[in-house]
Amino acid sequence: MTSRKKRRKNLAVYILVVVGVFVVGVLVGPLLREKGYQIKDWVIQPRPPREMKVVKLYFSDPQAEHLILEERKVVALPYMSEEAKEILKELIKGPLDSSLKPTVPLQTEVEDVYLKDDCFYVNFSLALKEKHPGGSSGELLTIYSIVNTLLINFPSQSRVQILIQDKPVETLAGHIDIRNPLRKRLDIVKEP
Repeated sequence: MTSRKKRRKNLAVYILVVVGVFVVGVLVGPLLREKGYQIKDWVIQPRPPREMKVVKLYFSDPQAEHLILEERKVVALPYMSEEAKEILKELIKGPLDSSLKPTVPLQTEVEDVYLKDDCFYVNFSLALKEKHPGGSSGELLTIYSIVNTLLINFPSQSRVQILIQDKPVETLAGHIDIRNPLRKRLDIVKEP
């Protein structure tokens, strides 16, 4: 008889659970359905197109004597440091014009960009120095493609400090002192 009472008790508990789940489902179901439609509308809602901005990048001429301007469209970002980082990534990708030459080794990564006063501090990976092909002209064009690209696109800033792994370095390839912030040099820019 005890097992019969136990079964009845278990059946009663089971029925109460089922009825409880049913009642909760009836009460909460419409709310969940409405939230589901709201989530679906939010997910499939078309996003507004991102605002694009034309930026100026500087690459080497074929003789590695001058910097040549190339314009490119990039996504406009809300913070200057974020946008500067994206512009430098475009510079690292190299020129779209096949007659121009890249100035920054492709393996280079922009680890961080921050601003202080009127100066950009740009922290590059070690590849900027280790993978640089060398030569005084190549070093000059690498440095000022970075400096000019940033300062032309952000006229409110006037200097750029190049860092490698969070530290200033003496030179990239042994010729040009980059221990201190640099100003743009337009004398090495040639009109295309």
